[in-house]
Amino acid sequence: MTTLHDIRRWSTTARPVFICGLERSGTSILQVSLSRHPELFAVKDVYETFIFLKPRSALQDPAPQMTQAYLQGEAQCSRFRSFVASLGGEKGELSEADVIRAFFYFAAHYVYPGRQPLEKTPAHVRKLGRMLELFPLARVVVCTRDPVSIVASYRKRLAAEKALGKGVDEWGWLDRTAEQLIGHFEQITESILDARQRWPQQVFVAPYDWMTSTPELALRAICDFAGLAFVAEVLKPKEVPGRQVDEMLSKPITRREPDIDTYVDADTERMILEKTQAMRIVWDRPGLLAGSD
Repeated sequence: MTTLHDIRRWSTTARPVFICGLERSGTSILQVSLSRHPELFAVKDVYETFIFLKPRSALQDPAPQMTQAYLQGEAQCSRFRSFVASLGGEKGELSEADVIRAFFYFAAHYVYPGRQPLEKTPAHVRKLGRMLELFPLARVVVCTRDPVSIVASYRKRLAAEKALGKGVDEWGWLDRTAEQLIGHFEQITESILDARQRWPQQVFVAPYDWMTSTPELALRAICDFAGLAFVAEVLKPKEVPGRQVDEMLSKPITRREPDIDTYVDADTERMILEKTQAMRIVWDRPGLLAGSD
């Protein structure tokens, strides 16, 4: 029977790859590409678990939709809840840290057996410390992008969501002013700079332009950083015989233009560039934080 000691010991030897960073910066296309690697979780689509931000959400009945998808169904989520309950024993409720460890242990042994964890949630960039303290051998890829393009991408996606008639609960997170997004960028930059001081060899910056302009070079570098052999599958479209394949899965890393001229006026663009000048020094150079000035 698996014990909490077993899970804690496993977490010190596991080599997960966590993807986080700026929203609209390529986290999804990177996760889809790495999910094709035979050593990582074969996650079927783009899911965000928020497990480092809301650990106990995975124990809800029913679990959040994307958590269900990540664990491949509510039946597996129910099994996970029972698994966690068995670990509590006489001590009762697990700590949030142990819930997180148990989540990835369960996924690695019962959902994606024989593979190392792969997970992406952009907002986890605010929890780099928790990731690397719980999984000391983890490798974290922080995706970044030109801030003007991010603002344009937010606005383009917002317009598309509204045009589809969706409610505010689905597009509310996109409805931010340029000034609000700059404040968000500042928080993320602070998190990256903190990681540079504490874990310079375990956090890799992956700018969107670099990934989409030279995808093979980028994926080779990211695989090397993660201690993985490069395999051509990460560059190939995913084929699923007998059914329609989601557009994101059906192609390798592809650049998507945000239509800056349509969604960001010249004055706003100048303001964004001025206020993010120092941040872009941190964001723009691909590679280990240890190589940053």
